[in-house]
Amino acid sequence: MKFELIELREDRIRFLLSGVSAAFANAIRRTCMSEVPILAIDEISLYDNTSVLFDEQIALRLGEVPLVAEELDFLSQPEDCQCDGTGCPGCRVDFMISKEGPGMVYSEDIQFTDPGVRPAFERIPLVVLGEGEKLVMEGYATKRVGKEHSKWNAGTLCGYKNLPSIMIGEACDGCGLCVEVCPRNILVIEEGRAKATNILECSLCKLCIGVCEAAAIDLKPVRDSFVVSIESSGSIPARDLVAKAADEIKIRALDLNAKLTELS
Repeated sequence: MKFELIELREDRIRFLLSGVSAAFANAIRRTCMSEVPILAIDEISLYDNTSVLFDEQIALRLGEVPLVAEELDFLSQPEDCQCDGTGCPGCRVDFMISKEGPGMVYSEDIQFTDPGVRPAFERIPLVVLGEGEKLVMEGYATKRVGKEHSKWNAGTLCGYKNLPSIMIGEACDGCGLCVEVCPRNILVIEEGRAKATNILECSLCKLCIGVCEAAAIDLKPVRDSFVVSIESSGSIPARDLVAKAADEIKIRALDLNAKLTELS
């Protein structure tokens, strides 16, 4: 397997994987979305809500606020905690909101008992409070994985595609029709012939092949190479998300190997 980094930001990573199968690339994608544990608000107790939103709507908005935990690895998932999931500082983080209108309640108004836990984005609007309206609540956040609920999705826009291979044959007469129809601006005319520039952005739509009267374009996917794009919800950096996903796949593969060894 060969790894080549294409782009790296705090919330997004793109890389090229070569020498792997589509199943392996898809395993990275699925694990980033559903198997990497993060922190999210789990349960709330509403004491006063005179806003225009129902309690359930506020609960839904709170659950989808991505949270950052500086010591996430030190928190246990409830089912793995020594308290057997009854709730303790080792598996949950308490919070409260107390706000009176007029004004907007933002994610920054969620006050956690652990100073190392905070919303990933401070200005996520939750509800508008009018004059005299109140919102008072408390609750807790837990560490779980995305397959249990979307609010624990560590990865959001995660996908992959085959690396395109574009060959321009000698029959190309430089008519420029392929350049005009390409939606990604991949093709240009240089020295009287078509030339592919940014191949990674090609979507393999094959519109260029359809308009090429000289049949000079050969476009096909490289079967064992994939461009993988992973975006984080903001709870953890995209680089750490992919690393944790790879570790999770490794753990499961070793566990499967051990069980198959026992059977043999």
